[in-house]
Amino acid sequence: MTDLLERPAETSPLTDPVDEETRTGRWKWVVAGIAVILVPIMVFAAYTMFLMSMLGSGGGSASSCTVSAGGVATELTVTTSGGSSRTLTATELGHAATILAVARSLGVSERGQQIAMMTALQESGLKMYANSSVPASLDYPHDAVGSDHDSVNFFQQRVSGWGSVKDLMDPTYAARAFFGGPDGPNEGSPRGLLDIPGWESMSLGEAAQTVQVSAFPDAYDKWEGAAQQIISSVGGSVSCDSSVLVGQAAYPLSPGFNMTSGYGPRDIDVPNASTWHVAIDLQHWPNPCGDPVYAILPGTVVLSSDLWLSVKHPDGFIVSYLHMYKSQRLVDVGDQITAGQQIGATGNVPPSGGCHLDLRINKNGTTNPAVAGLQEAPALGAPAQYSGYVNPEEFLRLYGIEICPPDSCRRP
Repeated sequence: MTDLLERPAETSPLTDPVDEETRTGRWKWVVAGIAVILVPIMVFAAYTMFLMSMLGSGGGSASSCTVSAGGVATELTVTTSGGSSRTLTATELGHAATILAVARSLGVSERGQQIAMMTALQESGLKMYANSSVPASLDYPHDAVGSDHDSVNFFQQRVSGWGSVKDLMDPTYAARAFFGGPDGPNEGSPRGLLDIPGWESMSLGEAAQTVQVSAFPDAYDKWEGAAQQIISSVGGSVSCDSSVLVGQAAYPLSPGFNMTSGYGPRDIDVPNASTWHVAIDLQHWPNPCGDPVYAILPGTVVLSSDLWLSVKHPDGFIVSYLHMYKSQRLVDVGDQITAGQQIGATGNVPPSGGCHLDLRINKNGTTNPAVAGLQEAPALGAPAQYSGYVNPEEFLRLYGIEICPPDSCRRP
């Protein structure tokens, strides 16, 4: 469109300013109906972030994930419809973060993430299990000891089929094995979720059962609600062994917005407007000003000019929000912000043909490999001055957000 325009990058003040049978004998609390979270922790506009404490070896396993920013909650209580309840500890939430990190690094949809979480809840309550029948497993960090065949870890994967003891006692490996696919360690045997044709069209419990081949195929369904709540709740910016990323990002506008200009080349007829758009333009059509704008991730405000508001994430990349009037901004340079915090309102600061939010990401300086691996605009044919800018849609997928599905919010 030609009504949503911004200053070309070469005249921008910010290219890189200031330089996210069932095993109920062991777990009697899993046998009732659909689980729900009784104590969800809400941060700002329902966007949540959790800070997980990580335990050492011995009595508690060391999670492969840590949280670099976020909230303060370290546990969640889950309850079945039959009234049984259990509190998930920081350790168990850390394992959930590992599963989500691996899923998102592989591009697994939220549906696939939910299937994995349901499976881990049913199989182990998100505990890392060693097995007394597999003595070598006791030498690795673990949360509990079981004795079911030769099954270990939070997915209860069998050493006789899924991998070596050393590998399966690694939380990241266990999650990669569950998902499988072209980059999976099991090479399709046993089949991980991504190796199963048509898994996306199966019910969640059916897909979990197809991976696990349990004697109790209906055991997973009861965890559907709890799994979704965990996905929504475990957040912040979670780095796992310095190799993958997961987080709970916030949407920049309230639900129902449209994308009126996408990332990439575009035809425009307004002087000084960029013909290669390194951002996405979002608004509640048609063009309301004053629409609240929320930070998608935490960080420090490093620039607040007439046109730009830019936030540096702890991992080094820059998130910029354009076209908000300075008089309507709620933060300024040096302020620390959190995901979901309102930072301003949509405006019409020139060059612009209507009230909207321009959202753009510059990865220059990032220390996070997942972000660093995103393709830069010049690789797609953009001029060299756009170095560092990446597609915001691809960036947000790292955090489990599909910002604008093609069939729901895009405008021609």
